[in-house]
Order: sequence, then C-alpha cells, then structure tokens
Amino acid sequence: MDQTKDIGSEIMMVQLLFKSKPNSPTTEQFRKALEKRFGDLGEIPYVEPSKKSSGDMFMFPIPKYKAVFKDKPEGVPVIAAFLSAAVESGINIDDMARQQMWDVPNASEIIDECRHTIIVNTTLGRALSYQDQAEILLGQVDAALECYPECIGVYAHQSGKLITPEMFQNAKKYSLSSRFVQMFVNARFFNIPEADEMLVDTLGFYVFGGADVQVHFKKMNPDHIVNYVYDVAVYQFDNEFPIKSGETIGSIDEEGNMQSNPKWNVQYEDSMVDPMRTVLDICCGEFAGGNR
Repeated sequence: MDQTKDIGSEIMMVQLLFKSKPNSPTTEQFRKALEKRFGDLGEIPYVEPSKKSSGDMFMFPIPKYKAVFKDKPEGVPVIAAFLSAAVESGINIDDMARQQMWDVPNASEIIDECRHTIIVNTTLGRALSYQDQAEILLGQVDAALECYPECIGVYAHQSGKLITPEMFQNAKKYSLSSRFVQMFVNARFFNIPEADEMLVDTLGFYVFGGADVQVHFKKMNPDHIVNYVYDVAVYQFDNEFPIKSGETIGSIDEEGNMQSNPKWNVQYEDSMVDPMRTVLDICCGEFAGGNR
C-alpha cells in the first residue's frame, strides 16, 4: 500500500448499547453463537469468574485465525473478547461525534438512553490481515447480538459510526467489504463557511493501517460525495488498497453517477481533520476546494 502507516496499528473497539444491564448468556450459549460463525472452537479453558466483577466477561480462542510470531511460528489463536462495563456507566460521546452520525436519525436519543455497554474486540487481531480482522469483528458482533437481543445500538469507537441492530442484520446480504464499510467506516461532513467549501472524509480504515478517503470540494452535492467516498473505500478494501499517489481515478457527474472522464487526481497526504492520519486525497478538478 502506498501509505505511511503500518498495517494493524490499532484494534477497533465496538460497543453494544443497552437501556439497562442485559440478561447474561451462558458460556455455552456464547460458544454456540460463535461456532455458527467461526466453526469448532475446540477445548476452551474454564476461567473462574471474578467475585468483584459486576458484569459479563467472555473470552474465546478462535482457532480458524492464528497470529504468527517469531517465537510461535505455528501461530496462536486470536481471542474474541466481550467485556461488560460497570453497571449504569452509560456511554460518553461528545457533540462533534454526534453531529457526524448521519445513518441513524435518532442517534442522540439512543446514546442518551444507554445505561450499559458491552465492549467487543479481538485480542491479537492486529497480527492478522485487515480482511481477517474485518471478518472476525463482523462475526463477533453478530454473535453478540444473538446473545444480547436487548441491544439498541452498535457503536464503533474509533470511527464514530453508530448503527442499529436492524441495520447490521440487513447488511448481511452484502459482500465483506461493503458490510464492513457500511457498519464500521463513517463518512463525515464538514462545512468550511469562510471559503464556501466543504469536506467529506471517511474514518475507520486507519485502525487497520489502511488509508481513509478525503475530498475537499465546492459546488457539488455533499450526498453525492459521501456515496462516492464510500464507493472508493469499498474498492480500496476489495483490492488491497491499490491506488497510488499521482494516479487518477474515475469521477462523478452532477447527478452523482460514476463516470470514467474526467479523471480526478489522487495523492496520499495528512488528513485535514483530526484524528491525524494518512488519507487518500481526491482532487475533484474544477470542483476542488483549497489552493491546488
């Protein structure tokens, strides 16, 4: 990949949101839910639950996916982890992040109603390819939703993407890349009123070391640009981020339809908006913002 950041630099953390502490599944129920998605988990060592714990903690090795290290060339199974937060802890999401939750009209209502969360992540996952990490995360969330049907929202911490459980289920008909982008990559929109310009960027790929997408533009429909950056993101995911600095890619017309000409120039550069990360910046010709 023509980028400056290494693959697997972070681990994406997903939080399931609840109005109150949900009913706890048994270890066997959770195991069966995971085996539907990942096959036989083999023998799982029993872990004595802490008497001090006020919530669930489940950790399952996933033999299908192994992290290889110099001292462990045979590989070590990654761990699917599920950790319940303290009771009545809720979730703290600032106003800026809430303003970028375009996919769920009642996002703030869901957040304000949340009084309990369960964290979903993958221990040792950063040693895997981004495709495997995405597949595991989608499977983990799917299993967790089966075990915790009371869930009212699914929040991807590093991308600021909030979806509903219904949205997650409806996306199962799509490819791995489309599902991951729809569920866990967030397209953000920013107005730059002093310049009469706008910015759309994606947030989420940086977690796996991949480049997010950024378009600084004017006089175009921002909804069209949002759809465009999502399409570019899916293409990058499907093809192992093949686009290189200095190349050109297809553009969109005034109706938002993809077109082969004119071509738009691209290059990797630092993002215009935090978090600071490498992004694929797309210069949209006569509609480009800034001084180019």
